[in-house]
Amino acid sequence: MEISKNRIEELLPGYLSGDVSDKDRVMMNDWRSESPENEVIYLESLKAWEAMILLSEMEQFNSFEALRKVNAKISLPQSAKWWIKLQRVAAILMLPLLLHSGYLTIQNHARNNPQEQVMMQTISSRQGMVTQFSLADGTKVWLNSGSQLQFPSRFNGGKREVMLKGEAFFEVTRNEKQPFRVNANELKVEVLGTSFNVVSFDDDTQSEVVLVTGKVALSSENGHINKEYGTMHSGQRAIYEKENHEVITQEVDVEKYIAWREGNLIFRDDSMEDVVKRLSRWFNVEIMINDPEIKNYIYKASFRNENLVQVLNLLKLSAPIDYRITDRKELANGDFTKQKVYLMKKKS
Repeated sequence: MEISKNRIEELLPGYLSGDVSDKDRVMMNDWRSESPENEVIYLESLKAWEAMILLSEMEQFNSFEALRKVNAKISLPQSAKWWIKLQRVAAILMLPLLLHSGYLTIQNHARNNPQEQVMMQTISSRQGMVTQFSLADGTKVWLNSGSQLQFPSRFNGGKREVMLKGEAFFEVTRNEKQPFRVNANELKVEVLGTSFNVVSFDDDTQSEVVLVTGKVALSSENGHINKEYGTMHSGQRAIYEKENHEVITQEVDVEKYIAWREGNLIFRDDSMEDVVKRLSRWFNVEIMINDPEIKNYIYKASFRNENLVQVLNLLKLSAPIDYRITDRKELANGDFTKQKVYLMKKKS
């Protein structure tokens, strides 16, 4: 179904913010999948939107109205030239925004406490989004869907410490005098300068670290139980079991663990149980396996830009499974439950 330019302009702000009806979300997902050009428009709009969100946090800027004004000045395209213009808008907006927001944070806090000019900040990545930003030391962070990072406006003392809930990829600026430390619940990851991926969700029984370059030192703290696990080297994945406080390391193909930064999902000899876990977080749905035998199925596949139904259909083609999707239910407070997907063996 073809959507008019005006309708896209109306839906885009709500779609980017997550404040849109299920029907309109499906419509926008279909629009994105219609052509590579549409997906480019969406990705470049997202860059501008994320910049506006940061500005709104510091100055109560009306980001919905700002995006509508951008759309009004730059008409939706029939060619790829439009996204180049919007990319310039996002690039021009982002640099002074980051500088200005840092200035506001320090200055506002300094008026209240002249002796201490460091303020803790928190950035959350909304469901279905990957958020990229830089810390005060130049370290680059990619925050995956449904994740949160807490960090200081600038780093003082002997360490650069941040707190992660969820999944993030870090490219750490090297500083031998000030190690960088990620506190991921009980697991602690300390580096001087390297790139690595960390996963630590509150509802998971384990946390993990995948090291792309350099070395990291692992340890854990749980009440009075403190453990040192030594160092990892590039190409390794370390899995921390929360129940027994033990770490298992293995050699892996790191690409499949960091492909989410570019909007890709890669499965290489992964069990259905692992596939379901990642798809559930990626699409913000609840996927349940009705038949235990399905958990042992092994998958090898790559996805990019496919919606949930398209992914499920591809899985269905590669194994004897079927699925059923239930609609969301409205709660008394006006919120909606997560969409549920049931996987079962295909009937012969």
